[in-house]
Amino acid sequence: MAYAVRFAAREMLWKPRLLTTLSLKCIQPMATAPAKLRPNEDFWVKNKRLERPLSPHLSIYKPQLTSMLSITHRGSGAAMASVLWGFSIGMLVLPGSFPHYLTMVQSLHLWPSFIFTVKYGLAWLFFFHMCNAVRHLAWDLGHGFEIKTLYKTGWFVFGTTFILAGIAASM
Repeated sequence: MAYAVRFAAREMLWKPRLLTTLSLKCIQPMATAPAKLRPNEDFWVKNKRLERPLSPHLSIYKPQLTSMLSITHRGSGAAMASVLWGFSIGMLVLPGSFPHYLTMVQSLHLWPSFIFTVKYGLAWLFFFHMCNAVRHLAWDLGHGFEIKTLYKTGWFVFGTTFILAGIAASM
């Protein structure tokens, strides 16, 4: 905004008609004030009354690797934060300590495949978020923006995540 004001002021010294030209082209008065037209009308009722189509939003787009990785990166961060908050609040509120609850879980004699699946899921969240964060750091340095490179690094993140999560869950 400040740049636009400085530009307009500088140009007025050279071209005095610029401000009047800008005001005629850019600033047009509204015919009616929308707030005064129907003050209690909500967004959906107004759009239905005006017969505006509902935008197709995400339903028109073909899922791409880059968009799916971006959505999964946000989801993995939210899931890890939820698990960490839940565990932390549980340790603060519930009586006993971590070894107490660990022995309780061990006394349930859960199937090894169930325990592996839970460990794998938690490890997958962590390693995916970590690997994709490294990819984002490379982007911050200005590397890897070509489409071919984006897909190579995307598949590399995906494959590396499965391998590292499998190694961590099997320990």
